[in-house]
Amino acid sequence: MTIGKVIRKYRKELGLTQEEMATSLGVTTPAVNKWENENTLPDINLLAPIARLLGISTDELLSFKDNLTDEEVDVYIRELSKKLAKEPYEDLFDVAQKKIEEYPNCEKLKWKTAIILDAARLKPGFHNLKKYDKYISAWLLSLVESEDETIKKAAARSLFLLYYREEDFAKAEQLLINFDERGYERRFFQAVICEKKGGTEEAFKKFEDLMLEEVNQIRSVLNALQRLYVDAGNLKMAYRLADISGEVARCFDLGAFQENMQKIDLAAYEKDVDKTASLMKQLIESADTILDIGTSDLYIHLRNKDKEHIDKSEFMKNYKANIITAFCNDEKFAYMRGNEYWESLRK
Repeated sequence: MTIGKVIRKYRKELGLTQEEMATSLGVTTPAVNKWENENTLPDINLLAPIARLLGISTDELLSFKDNLTDEEVDVYIRELSKKLAKEPYEDLFDVAQKKIEEYPNCEKLKWKTAIILDAARLKPGFHNLKKYDKYISAWLLSLVESEDETIKKAAARSLFLLYYREEDFAKAEQLLINFDERGYERRFFQAVICEKKGGTEEAFKKFEDLMLEEVNQIRSVLNALQRLYVDAGNLKMAYRLADISGEVARCFDLGAFQENMQKIDLAAYEKDVDKTASLMKQLIESADTILDIGTSDLYIHLRNKDKEHIDKSEFMKNYKANIITAFCNDEKFAYMRGNEYWESLRK
């Protein structure tokens, strides 16, 4: 870690602005800004005053003890883990704290130590360890500002869980900004916190929305696997996956159309005229079931009450027409020429 990054890190931890730091040191605000952006270095005569202001040693400021190697951290953490199984937590915590103080800029050391010490407190036999919350949370909080995305996200997640266990839902919720915006965990925990804070109706919506999206993602994976098995010539597995996809659609009230749509590609692959005609008929006749999701109790809190009574007949008429057009114009169904049902669709 460069001296500029060290200055910025500890200045922020103390809650000092660049202007306040500049005033304390008798320099200009732009000078502090240049240090932190690594455009210039502080004058040698300012090193001791800067270290005192930040509450660190000049060695830390200059990063003489900047980092342990990844291997050294891993060895230390393995030893700490073994000792936690047989030695007093309090003694090991003190030793670990001193290790972090010795290498204050080693983020991996701080991250791994915080995680293992936090997890150890949940094991049977360890009691009255809540007093260590402030230390572990402080370590994790400092890592949420890390420039290493892996450490930043892992620290945010661990700190979130710590606050959640303590039922400090306001602080926990603030950390969700560090989770992937459309990721499962962020959306799941948003719903959980919404429930914990009394927003039951909103929690229902969030969970139902997440369930629907996850179901569609599962079916996308099943469909992709089905295509791979078709390409590999393994139709037995392809049909099995189509059946599973259909069963998922049935279980989650996606409608008869969704239950059968994956099978027609297999019929087309085999150029099975009778099976294709039967499936085409099923799909066209069940096309209106794509709207079943709007009436399913599984998604009752997602319904838009203002749109429940809108006439959907024109939409379905166009939707069915598009399905028929696709069946008639797609070259993969060219083998259907001469089939009575298929020819009737073309008229």
